[in-house]
Amino acid sequence: MIHVAIVSHGHEDLLIASRLGGLQNAGPCMRVWVKDNKPNSKLSAYCAQHGISYSDAKPGMGFGDNNNFLYEVVRNEVGFKMGDTFVVMNPDITIDPQSIISLAEQMHKDRYPIATINLYRDQQYAIADSNIRRFPDIFSLIRMAIVRSLSQPYDKTQMENICHVDWASGAFLAFDAMHYSALEGFDPRYFMYFEDVDICYRSRKLLGKGVRYYPSLKATHIAAHKNRNLISQHASWFFRSFLKFLSRRYFIYDRQANLTSAK
Repeated sequence: MIHVAIVSHGHEDLLIASRLGGLQNAGPCMRVWVKDNKPNSKLSAYCAQHGISYSDAKPGMGFGDNNNFLYEVVRNEVGFKMGDTFVVMNPDITIDPQSIISLAEQMHKDRYPIATINLYRDQQYAIADSNIRRFPDIFSLIRMAIVRSLSQPYDKTQMENICHVDWASGAFLAFDAMHYSALEGFDPRYFMYFEDVDICYRSRKLLGKGVRYYPSLKATHIAAHKNRNLISQHASWFFRSFLKFLSRRYFIYDRQANLTSAK
């Protein structure tokens, strides 16, 4: 079974217009779970009408907390079985259900428990989205001063085959459900930004499972990039989360990995 988690932050009109990102009638092997972080009666009614699982409990939580909440809702209401897939998907993603089904099948076949697909910024799949990147490090601030980006995106034009990448955006990230549990989900200490970097780093460094990238599976992602305004609240969250990740990477995760390898 594939369980898709979507968190709305006032995206009710977008989700309704896109028929929940193309997944409204996904079929019997997929179930969509919506967490409304800004409770809206219109979205609630829409989900009820179309048999979509909906919750507006605990509004105002951060990205990681919201997705962890939905994981627990799934586990408590229907339970996860061995081989189930848990997909974290932004409300501004539009995708063909078959692409998610194919992803889950390939993950299971390849025995890789964390993966992503090829996101684009337009419906014609002409403008690539930088959803796969290299891990930021202590030199990233120098990079930021030069090219205004803390992490280096991969060149997708050179990546035609299935491969591993450092990390993938939480806009679309798929997990084997048991692997998500082993990771204890997203770290709730990140309110927004870098929780996806963190979980991908923990997966590789602590559990030995890097992110698998499937370039032939595609979807559209319309991103807002609110963190680009340097005086916004989003920018504050972004830089605080970046520093938090660096601290945890070098002083916790790397040390844990070194201690484990030394045994």
